[in-house]
Amino acid sequence: MAAKPSGNKSVLVIGLGRFGGSVAATLDQMGQDVLAVDKNPELVARWSAHLPTIQADMTDVLAIEQIDASQFDTAVVAIGDSIEASVIITGNLLDAGVSDLWAKSVSQEHARILQRIGARHIINAETDAGKRVGHLVAGNYLDYIEIDGPYTVVKVHTPLYAVGRSIEDVQVHDKYGVTVVGLKAPGKEFQYGSKELVMHRNDELILMGKQDQIDHFIQG
Repeated sequence: MAAKPSGNKSVLVIGLGRFGGSVAATLDQMGQDVLAVDKNPELVARWSAHLPTIQADMTDVLAIEQIDASQFDTAVVAIGDSIEASVIITGNLLDAGVSDLWAKSVSQEHARILQRIGARHIINAETDAGKRVGHLVAGNYLDYIEIDGPYTVVKVHTPLYAVGRSIEDVQVHDKYGVTVVGLKAPGKEFQYGSKELVMHRNDELILMGKQDQIDHFIQG
């Protein structure tokens, strides 16, 4: 059985992907008592220096009992890579008596299932709102979406150095490790990012890659 946290509010966070890790770290920085759980030993090891962590598969009712999930004021199910696991864990926590439960959804259908089984709060998996707003305010991106793992999808205007050049000429992927998913020119239809595609001023590029790689591409 896990020791009961001693602070004003105790929060159990299940899933230490990008979204779950961000939630757990933010709560910890706010002074809440957090216990983070993931079945992936690498993620647990990565976060163990920063947060109280436990490696466990929370689809197993025995793991729920051993952690004594009912002692926590709030639980966050931050799993997005498996709808089945998300639903099972949410049900297990509700059965254990956790009433204030937040669950991440990856689709409308997923959200409806979570609502039907009793999840009190449904989190839209499209964005981590705080980070998204921060990036938009900074002015680097027209839009910003975090996805599980190290990758990000952003919308940007064509960098000045790339105006009038093709994706192949700029070596977007080979040099920067960034994928141009597509391009939307003003008043024209969306085009997929073929290597021959020429980027023009005011074109909106949809990019996917790691954060530092995307920033490197934008700066040129």
